[in-house]
Amino acid sequence: MLRRALFLITIIGTTLLSAQEKQKLTLSDAILKGRELYPEQVKGLQWVPNTSNYSFVKDDVLMQGSAGRNADKPLITLAELNKGLTEGDSLRHMPAVEWTDDHTFWFEIGPRSYVRDMKKGSTMQRLTTTPDAENEDHDKAYSKIAFTRGENLFIAGLGDSITQVTFDGTDGLVNGKSVHREEYGITKGTFWSPDGDLLAFYRMDESMVTPYYVEDISTTPSTFKKFRYPMAGQTSHQVTLGVYDTRTGKTVFIKPEGAPEHYLTNISWDVDNAHIQIILLNRATDNFKVIRYDVATGKPVRTLFEESDQKWLEPEHPLTFLKKTPGQYIHWSQRDGWWHLYLYDVEKGMVRQLTKGNWVVKELLGLDIKERYAFVEGTAQIDTKDPKGAMETQLYRVELSTGKTMQLTQQPGTHHGQLSSDGSYIIDQWSSLTVPGRTEVLDATSGKVNKTLLIGKPGLAEYQVGTVEFAQVTGENGDILNARIIKPSGFQSREQYPVIVYTYNGPHVQLVTNSYLGGASLWMLEAAERGYIIFTVDGHGSGNRGLAFEQIIHRKLGITEVKDQLHGADYLKSLPYVDGSRMAVHGWSFGGHVTEALLLRAPDVFKVGVAGGAVQDWKLYEVMYTERYMDTPEENPEGYAETALPDSAANLRGDLLLIQDNMDETVVPEHALRFLKSCVDKGVHPDFFYYPGHPHNVRGKDRIHLYSEILDYIDARLKPTVMDH
Repeated sequence: MLRRALFLITIIGTTLLSAQEKQKLTLSDAILKGRELYPEQVKGLQWVPNTSNYSFVKDDVLMQGSAGRNADKPLITLAELNKGLTEGDSLRHMPAVEWTDDHTFWFEIGPRSYVRDMKKGSTMQRLTTTPDAENEDHDKAYSKIAFTRGENLFIAGLGDSITQVTFDGTDGLVNGKSVHREEYGITKGTFWSPDGDLLAFYRMDESMVTPYYVEDISTTPSTFKKFRYPMAGQTSHQVTLGVYDTRTGKTVFIKPEGAPEHYLTNISWDVDNAHIQIILLNRATDNFKVIRYDVATGKPVRTLFEESDQKWLEPEHPLTFLKKTPGQYIHWSQRDGWWHLYLYDVEKGMVRQLTKGNWVVKELLGLDIKERYAFVEGTAQIDTKDPKGAMETQLYRVELSTGKTMQLTQQPGTHHGQLSSDGSYIIDQWSSLTVPGRTEVLDATSGKVNKTLLIGKPGLAEYQVGTVEFAQVTGENGDILNARIIKPSGFQSREQYPVIVYTYNGPHVQLVTNSYLGGASLWMLEAAERGYIIFTVDGHGSGNRGLAFEQIIHRKLGITEVKDQLHGADYLKSLPYVDGSRMAVHGWSFGGHVTEALLLRAPDVFKVGVAGGAVQDWKLYEVMYTERYMDTPEENPEGYAETALPDSAANLRGDLLLIQDNMDETVVPEHALRFLKSCVDKGVHPDFFYYPGHPHNVRGKDRIHLYSEILDYIDARLKPTVMDH
């Protein structure tokens, strides 16, 4: 029994131009002119600290505006900024700037950092790294920059001073870089104390991890790049946390007790500069401890609390310590089934749950200056029978003393906020399927629009493109799934169109959102103009639908997700304008896995599949991701066997194009080669394309080649009839 609904229909290319006057959207334009073809945004928009003013860039002039109704005014031109630079440095465009107080901002040119004092009208060079510096991270005052060279950590100080912090970096031992393959909210490897005197940094010993090699053909003869890649069930790396004192030059190491293969996640400093907190997650990912350490000794002070879950935990946010109430902090948790905020006290434990209900907190924007309120981004309420609230991102104000939550934004859409330093105003940049984009200044108390900075115009107004619609599909277990349909311009309801299903359907990713184009990529609009319906559905396991919706995939990655995509195919076949005998599916990475699994487990549903960077066998994928969802191969042999695609290669009936990047360090080439070997053994003949020199996915100008390859492959087999507009 299929249940379906269409809503929020919009014509993307609304304009006074006739269809004959509009430009054709080329694949090259869709890929290389992405920024130009999206609605205009206010460039470099940010609050100036300790004021109700904001700055932005217009025509290479740094401008200033006020949250009030005063007119915007120029602060400094590019020519004026260039006058204070060191000989040999020159700016061609206004750089990205970062304000440190109400009259001072910083910017970088190569390895040199400059400070501009607007009161004095002077520009000075203050910090210098090196041309090969990586992973740069400055302290709050911008008086020091931590960076890495090779596998060691350095600090650039005032003037030209550079201090080497570590000396033991080598093949298999890495300092100052992100660890655990950037899972569990880890995006960097250095963490400055609030006062800038201490620098915490990751030290990763991966010498015990089996090396992996990919071929680099940029050399003659070719050479091999080595990296460490722990596959599911194998020995993983070991991480400690160093704390370097810039005043004494000494380092103290924090070495948590217990199994050495645990995960040191979500590093946070207390405002006292004397304590650091680590959310220590065990390798089984079913328990974590929040541990407070004395940075002077590296010893644990106490375990603040623990969390457990029978399936998995994935802490992704550090603790946020309050300044006005020392010892209190905000913690993120899914313990009630949804990402919510909790107020804790170092001495007393949990004070109260701050946010509640069937919705997901997605971002903590900050607190007001008195720390009475926290401001967050989150979904709307999510009804299991009508879950379109999951497609929304709204702004909320949360009272810390009671947990009372007020929704500040009311217009449906995707809202992203920037909170002023005193918490009085919010810059709200938002769009929806029917609103190309708006930038507004809101009163943070009421949510009232104080000032409109920009009303975006459709970026594709001069192009001949089709329509985007939202739909709902009944998925596995009767759950309702959010979906998106793109139709070509000149769509005729009495015609029957072939379909391209684009999928990912993996953890943390949400493809269908109430935002400009509904979250679709521009290449999908070009593909629709070839005469296709383009369809996407977010099935079980995808993000922002709550823990139960996500954890249904536990120990069987790709099983329920494939069933959801098949429910989507049934829905498509029920539409009178869809030719159910001509359907293709395409996805990358997790989406590549789902694409292949669809062709192998339901070989009569899709005629064509294009799978890029596909995980073929979870035993070949990395520890941190795979074991969280699948446990180890030893613990879950049935689950690994059921989801291994090479074993099912003989089931292939439709046309399959397999695409792999030869320098891929995420889904290593062994995945594709194992599947191809199985195809050879079983007399099956897929098509294969290997992208030399690319890591995971294909970027830059070569992306035109990639999507030409994908769409031309599908065109040749589904033979769409391009409409005569």
